[in-house]
Amino acid sequence: VFACSDDEDDLGFDFTIDGTEIAMSEIAGNWNASKAIFDSRATGPVMQVDVVDEGGTVTMNIQASGQFSITVTEVGKPADTSTGLLRFDEDLLVIFFDDDPGEWEYFSITHTEPNLFINGGNGSEEFDFDGDGTDEPADVDFEFVRI
Repeated sequence: VFACSDDEDDLGFDFTIDGTEIAMSEIAGNWNASKAIFDSRATGPVMQVDVVDEGGTVTMNIQASGQFSITVTEVGKPADTSTGLLRFDEDLLVIFFDDDPGEWEYFSITHTEPNLFINGGNGSEEFDFDGDGTDEPADVDFEFVRI
């Protein structure tokens, strides 16, 4: 778990609880995805899956401290929950996942109440596109609605 001040995190980077456009307190709460697209970044044919469109769900909880959990539930599969810490680098969202200590990923974020849009990842996210039990690199495009 990472503990960060408002001005600088413990890693020495200028990641903050409030970005130039969005404050963590504005996006704190529970969110339900109306769209949850995973785009394959692996070589080969382009693959894209919208978990919500296929009948699954994606929910996210964000605390005012930046702690978060996100649960992806695909139809017929067990729920997959990830946790971590959110911070901002100016207008970009920075995500520290608990299962990958010391690493972080950048995402674009837009908040227009009651909607939250998060996308990107530079292939750092993973999804099993072909159902073989092995996750492939992916980008994400999530549209959430506050619940």
